[in-house]
Amino acid sequence: MSLDDDGLLNFAISKRNRNYLGFNTSDSVIISPRYHDISENPQTILRCDSRYPFPIPIDLIIEILLRLPLKSIARCRCVSKFLASILVRPDFMDSFLASSSARPQILFACQNQNKNEIRLYFSARQSQDPDENSSTTVSSYHMGFPVDGLNLKCSAVSGLVCIEDRRIIKGRRTPKLVWVICNPSTGQSLTLPKRNTRKRSWITCFLGYDPIEKQHKVLGMSCERTKAEDHQVLTLGGTEKLTWRRIECGIPQYVSPGPHSICINGVLYFKAQANRSSNGQDMIVCFDIRSEKYNFVKVMERAVHPQATLVNYNGKLALVRSQYPSGLICSSSIGFEMWVLQDSEKHEWSNHIYKLPPRSEYICGGQNLFFVGMTGANEIALCLNYLLSRPFYVYYYNLNCGTIRRVEVQGMGPFDWVHRVDAFLNHVEDLKILK
Repeated sequence: MSLDDDGLLNFAISKRNRNYLGFNTSDSVIISPRYHDISENPQTILRCDSRYPFPIPIDLIIEILLRLPLKSIARCRCVSKFLASILVRPDFMDSFLASSSARPQILFACQNQNKNEIRLYFSARQSQDPDENSSTTVSSYHMGFPVDGLNLKCSAVSGLVCIEDRRIIKGRRTPKLVWVICNPSTGQSLTLPKRNTRKRSWITCFLGYDPIEKQHKVLGMSCERTKAEDHQVLTLGGTEKLTWRRIECGIPQYVSPGPHSICINGVLYFKAQANRSSNGQDMIVCFDIRSEKYNFVKVMERAVHPQATLVNYNGKLALVRSQYPSGLICSSSIGFEMWVLQDSEKHEWSNHIYKLPPRSEYICGGQNLFFVGMTGANEIALCLNYLLSRPFYVYYYNLNCGTIRRVEVQGMGPFDWVHRVDAFLNHVEDLKILK
């Protein structure tokens, strides 16, 4: 028997199954009229007659819910307290996250460049097959997040987003820089608590994820012109009140951390520069999310160019940048280079040069492409960093073949004003409740 999403959802709110799902048969359900009476729907999984006198097993309900898209699951939260309780069970959330991880998406954060307004989050299917013929994909809108500031720092890891914002905090009259975690899948946001510090220097934060303990953590530090100090960690999703914990850095003091980072197999990486006492050498800072220990890797100066992008190269850290001085793919770009970390203890890197096909074959003139990341299919993803009118494309460069294909992303825009676009690969839908 084949069931579509509506048929599965019909099961969850069928009049004949309401008594099994935690509410009385006389209760009304606030939902689309087509779901009000489905007693004769041939797609209904369970017909409660004399042949089926027993309640529906929890395992079966979980299996059915796992087949629903995210929006239908969100709708089920309003059906009954019983269904809502299933959706927050750890085993269900872990199974849903595992299923979502097998279907990675590209997350797009769009914001009007002319004024502080709303940051819009969309996601679209991420291409995983270099041989697929599909030239379009449809994006889904998740949430609008009010922000106060332009060019805000933002990172996304395993379903959550960490963003810099300015907000009026209780007891203050003027906006203050804060860091906020939001979950585009659930529409939730959470302002991180104030760090316990007397320093008035600039604060920066990085979001990481430990796949073993299934924990998100935020690494924060105070940054001055000569050093980064007062390192603290905050664990998300625990049962206790969110609090910052101080940790030791344990590596030569560094300056200029970030702003971009990447988390690979539980290790958070970001670019930095050692202070003058360490000869000012460029480095990649490594922070193990589980052990909360620091390390660092020395790197060639041109590999950590400000425009070099950190990517996940088959489980290894890599940096990519155009051979053009700006580090972008522009009209005069003929190729790009990639530096792959082969041995972090020995500080060993391998260098690879890739040639681009003629620009006219894949993009119009006058546009600059930014590196987004690398897919599991050995393709480098690139796109514009702004959006005004459609169409909007994501470009995939095949490292094996040296070819480029483009996929149109439908459903974003058109907008009245130019919108900045931040794109993140390997986004997963996570039902985690922020608290």
